[in-house]
Amino acid sequence: MTRRIPFALAVPLALVVAACSSGSARPAPIPPTSQPPASLPADDTGAPDTTATATTTTTTTAAPTTSTVVPGGAAVLSPDGPWKLVDSAPGVTSPGLVYELMPKLWVFLPTEESADDGNLFVPAPEDIPIIEAYLQARLVYFRAITSDPIDLADPGWAQFYADGGQSYFDVLVPRREQGQVADLDAGVVLRPRVLGEGRTATEAIIFDCMLDGAVWKLPTGSLGPGSTPGVVENGLSSQLTINGQGWIASTVSTQSEACT
Repeated sequence: MTRRIPFALAVPLALVVAACSSGSARPAPIPPTSQPPASLPADDTGAPDTTATATTTTTTTAAPTTSTVVPGGAAVLSPDGPWKLVDSAPGVTSPGLVYELMPKLWVFLPTEESADDGNLFVPAPEDIPIIEAYLQARLVYFRAITSDPIDLADPGWAQFYADGGQSYFDVLVPRREQGQVADLDAGVVLRPRVLGEGRTATEAIIFDCMLDGAVWKLPTGSLGPGSTPGVVENGLSSQLTINGQGWIASTVSTQSEACT
């Protein structure tokens, strides 16, 4: 059964950037009114990394995501997207589907609800186009910050972000000038779910309690200010809207409620 999450608080309206932060400085957005954290996530606690094998379900390569589901009603991602189904990701122990978006960047979609982790929700078929748009946007970000120098010219910024990535650039340009580059290090696992409240035909909100193990590194190879190894839960929210091409990210920001 797919549960819907009540939308209890307002989501920031400005697109903000994820920065690699302490505990495991990871690429996670920062509040638009604050300076970028020393390392990626604002909620970084420096928790140790744990790696486990996820239980995955074999899927067919049928076409539309809206009609492709696994036993129990969970939907799968499009077979032609920039992701591939893999066996596991660090820290994932619940039954579900694990996809790799790029080296050390995964997304986990549960196929069963978890009694141990209240942040995991089984996506419905109608959630998949929204989740895929969110993943496309996040992939652009992680691809950019792991490039040396940080890539602000990726065409994906204009394609998957409503402001073309400008709000991110306000934070990333100073890091780029300092020669900082993100290292996904212990890995990052996205765990998005679409909220039920606040959902319309043209608007949707995603909460994502990421398992965040990235760090910022300086040109010398040393860790960026505030960055320490490890994996933490880093809560994000993203508001998506429909434009002429489909779903697109209007905001990405830190959201502590995503991990409660």
